[in-house]
Amino acid sequence: MKSPLALLLAFSLSFWAVPLMAAEPAWVLSIPHAVSSEHIYKVRILEIDGQAQTDAVRYAVPPGRHAVRVSMMLRVDWDPELAEAPRGPGAKELILELESGHTYMLAARFDADAPLEAQLDRSYWQPFVYRVLSD
Repeated sequence: MKSPLALLLAFSLSFWAVPLMAAEPAWVLSIPHAVSSEHIYKVRILEIDGQAQTDAVRYAVPPGRHAVRVSMMLRVDWDPELAEAPRGPGAKELILELESGHTYMLAARFDADAPLEAQLDRSYWQPFVYRVLSD
């Protein structure tokens, strides 16, 4: 049987540990390289919750619901006409529910069979969460 002092100490430590764990950020980043055989490409993270982002490799974000705005990174050697189009791929927004201590790898899926009209409304690609890693 544990002493009352040991139980009080255990409770105190667990009480303080919960807020510390909740403060750990989630991480958001692009996939490191394209998977062209599956038409999956890197993205550039433009904004998180309306705030413009720098060209960092990964971004620390507090847990919770967030809006992440991304743009597909086109490879010019893959399709020069599409990459040079005046409208380009545009930007799209993902709403993510981020969990503390997880890394979210974002990517863009290109529809190789999309009709020409899809360039006009930019529906030829969609951003998605490619993988979630636990730290």
